[in-house]
Amino acid sequence: MRRDGGTTRVGEIGDAAARAARSAQNVEEFFEAVKRVVRPAVRFDVCACVTVDPQTLMNTGGDYRDGLPPAMLPRMLDIEYREGDANDLSDLAARPTPVGLLSRETGGNLDLSPRYRDIMRPLGFRDELRVLLRDRHGAWGALVMGRADDAPPFGSPELAAAAALVRPLGDALRRLHLTRLAEENASALAPGLVLLDGGHQVVHTTPTVATWFDDPAHSGDVPTGDHGLPPAVYALAAAVQADGAAPSHTSWMHSHRHGRVRLHAWRLDASSATPARTAVVVERAGPAEHISLIVAAYGLTPRERDITVSVLRGKSTADISRSTGLSPHTVQDHLKAVFDKTGVRSRRDLVATLFARHYLPDIMVAASEPHPRSRS
Repeated sequence: MRRDGGTTRVGEIGDAAARAARSAQNVEEFFEAVKRVVRPAVRFDVCACVTVDPQTLMNTGGDYRDGLPPAMLPRMLDIEYREGDANDLSDLAARPTPVGLLSRETGGNLDLSPRYRDIMRPLGFRDELRVLLRDRHGAWGALVMGRADDAPPFGSPELAAAAALVRPLGDALRRLHLTRLAEENASALAPGLVLLDGGHQVVHTTPTVATWFDDPAHSGDVPTGDHGLPPAVYALAAAVQADGAAPSHTSWMHSHRHGRVRLHAWRLDASSATPARTAVVVERAGPAEHISLIVAAYGLTPRERDITVSVLRGKSTADISRSTGLSPHTVQDHLKAVFDKTGVRSRRDLVATLFARHYLPDIMVAASEPHPRSRS
């Protein structure tokens, strides 16, 4: 395995990585630029670059070209979202500085970690360094870096370099999410269904599943396994099977061909005759996914979100005041905060901007579809 040397001043690493990533047109270009800058400072042997939903931390895609073998992904994500382990994303999210080293989190006893026992040790890796990329609006992704047994251990300099990446890369990745949200188009493709067994192996897929996931992942950008399933599907299947989890769970992921798509998973009855234990449906994203990401990406508070939705529905200040129990003056204060965060100056600008950026592409695609009666 290739290991790059060199040094980079900790105080400059985050800004340098953010500058390198600003010209990226997509997530893969973003993370490729980040890795190019980070490698001299951290010297990793593998690096999985993950995007996450800022509200749930669910896996939504990323760049896995320098990550673990694709065959290991179902088990990795099962540990992350069902079984739990030290140094996982939810642990990092609760820390003031969301950086963790697996050897330190286990007190030096790596055998306590199922991720180390089942994945890292068999592959010849000695440790794992994780950094959650977040800004004041939320977490947007993560870097999961590993070193092989024949490499020197990660130490304080690498942890300091990783900490310097948190805020600048979190902010840059959020801005890329906004750009991508504005540009993506919806798909008219019928939903797809995947049935998975208890080990997250595919039992059955409908024909449309391959089309939903037929994108650059198949050329090596994102490992998908033998059945073409991206990491986000395995992550959602694991989450719905976790102890105490609700019987269904909804998330989303980004598809190169179809833009943002909705994933919905159900836990099936374990007493049934079929080996299937989880059903996952993939379909086009709807308004809920648009609003959810818009709220997170612009940093709107729950109250600001509700008022924004009311404005998009054409409600007046008086209407909003009555429905929320707020004074008209308070409603206007919240609206001003929304205007500042979204970069507009009026209600009309707000509606026009959000419509043009995030809804018009869907409508244009839908309008271009043949009317059902015109289909042969």
